[in-house]
Amino acid sequence: ISIFTFINTGIVFANSSVIPEDAEEISLVAKYIDKPKVNEIIIGETKIAMASFSGFISSSGNLNEGFIDCQITAYAAPGRGFSCGFAQMENVSGYCVMKDKNNDSIVAKLECSSGATVSTDVRCEGRLDFMSGTGKYSGVNGTARLHMEQIFTVGESSIEFLGWWRLPAKNL
Repeated sequence: ISIFTFINTGIVFANSSVIPEDAEEISLVAKYIDKPKVNEIIIGETKIAMASFSGFISSSGNLNEGFIDCQITAYAAPGRGFSCGFAQMENVSGYCVMKDKNNDSIVAKLECSSGATVSTDVRCEGRLDFMSGTGKYSGVNGTARLHMEQIFTVGESSIEFLGWWRLPAKNL
């Protein structure tokens, strides 16, 4: 019984997002401007793609009315019967550049994975790590939970994240 409690507690803490004292919360939603541009290679039942997409940011805060541009690599393979019935598994990684309306920018690393079923709109879940920036975002660091469309099965066409960042240049 104590082993189960330990594992269960670990899962709860791994999924919670604690904002450090010297950081602030960031919440962003961006709608894709167009469908992602996808260059697909199919090897047997496996798909590999280089993709890019851009979105208009419509959230409150520093990045409101800005843009996000992402260049990613996606890998999709058929799901397995024991894998919750997923018809397709997808792993995505790459980089995004976010620019505010003053042209200050942030570079972030994106990673997510998902599975698609025939009857459910499953999205790519993962993380975004803020790596560098210009202007008011110089020295930015932080992380966010990511929720976005799958590259191979685009639906609503949006990217969302919620997390925290530190903006050292803001205090200068």
